[in-house]
Amino acid sequence: MSVSKVTICNNALSMIGGQQIASFEEDTKLAQTCRNIYDTTRLSILRSHPWSCAKKRQILSPISTYSSFGYAHAFPLPSDYVLIISANTECYEVENRHILANAEVIYLEYVFDNDNEQTWDAMLVQAMTYKMASELCKPVTGSDAAGQSAEAKFQFLIKQARTVNGQERPSQDVQFAESSYYEERF
Repeated sequence: MSVSKVTICNNALSMIGGQQIASFEEDTKLAQTCRNIYDTTRLSILRSHPWSCAKKRQILSPISTYSSFGYAHAFPLPSDYVLIISANTECYEVENRHILANAEVIYLEYVFDNDNEQTWDAMLVQAMTYKMASELCKPVTGSDAAGQSAEAKFQFLIKQARTVNGQERPSQDVQFAESSYYEERF
C-alpha cells in the first residue's frame, strides 16, 4: 500500500466518520483543514519520539559568529533538525537553533524532518493517523468524543514505540564491554 499525506488523512477521517478527500489541493473546507494542520502535527509527532526511520547522523563544526558565552563553542543545527537523540557530550545546551558546548566537535544523532511518508515505519504512520484523527475530530464532526479516543490510542502507541525503540537500541548509558567494573566482576 502506498502511504501519503492523503491516505493518512483519509484513514484519520474514516476513524471519526468524516468524508474522504482526493488531494490536499482540492478546494474544500475538509482538504484545507487537513492541509493546515498536517505539517505542524507531523513535526510534533517527530519531536515526540526518536523514530528510527527519521534518524540521521552529522558531524558539526563550531562557528565563530554566534555569541556563546558560558560555552567554548556554538554549533549550528542542521536545517532539517527536529530532535536531538545524542550530541555525544555531557554538557551542552540548545539555543536559537545552535548547540552550545565545550566540545571541539559535535557528533550529532538527531531526528530529521522526514516528510517522505513512504519511508516511515508502520508505527509512525499509525501514530500520525491517530493524531490527525484527534486534531480533525472537533472541526470536522463538531464533537470531540472520537478525537479523545484517537488521542488515547495515540498515547498508547507512543508507549509501544518506546518499547520497540528500547529493543532496537540497547542502552547507551552503560557500556558493558568498556566497563572495568564488569570486566572485574565477571
